[in-house]
Amino acid sequence: MTDDANVTEREELPEERSFDYARTVALSDGVFAIALTLLVLNISFPALAPGHHGDIGRQLLDRRGEIGSYALSFAVIAFLWVRHHAFMRGLDLIDTRLTVLNLAYLGFVAFLPYPTRVLGVYGSEPAGVVLYASTNVIIASISALMRNHAKRAHLLSPLGTAVVARREHWAITPAVFLISIPVAFASPTAAKFCWLLLLVAGRR
Repeated sequence: MTDDANVTEREELPEERSFDYARTVALSDGVFAIALTLLVLNISFPALAPGHHGDIGRQLLDRRGEIGSYALSFAVIAFLWVRHHAFMRGLDLIDTRLTVLNLAYLGFVAFLPYPTRVLGVYGSEPAGVVLYASTNVIIASISALMRNHAKRAHLLSPLGTAVVARREHWAITPAVFLISIPVAFASPTAAKFCWLLLLVAGRR
């Protein structure tokens, strides 16, 4: 059944395949853009009493957790978009299974602003760190499933095959977040410092 479906999809006209690809990319970029935009709404507006405008510095300092989680998630989502863009650019064909996986991936990307808010408000609590890390583990795991399926179903162009081959270190991302989960129960701060290891993955 799966092989027949792949054959049918490969027999589509080039115009149809181009249309499907364009729609998938447009939807993906739209979800990423909305997720990035929603992050700023997690920063609560300073509530200043009349005549106390001089307190704005203290109010902003009190929101350093929210501002920090915003910066972290903006960097994470931007990082995810760059990798997703590189993967999509290397596709020669998009089949039904990849479409479903991509939708699941986008669903968790769209969800990321919520654990970002929880992290900003309850960053000193293990639950806040675990929720954020778990969401990123799921996102990275679905991304790995997408790449593996694309390779096995021969959906990649020669360029895409080379890109995926160079990106085997993508396993670092879920590994770092996964390791930080048990660490969070001992020290939420130490768990967040574990995430700095992602800078290593970002440079490769």
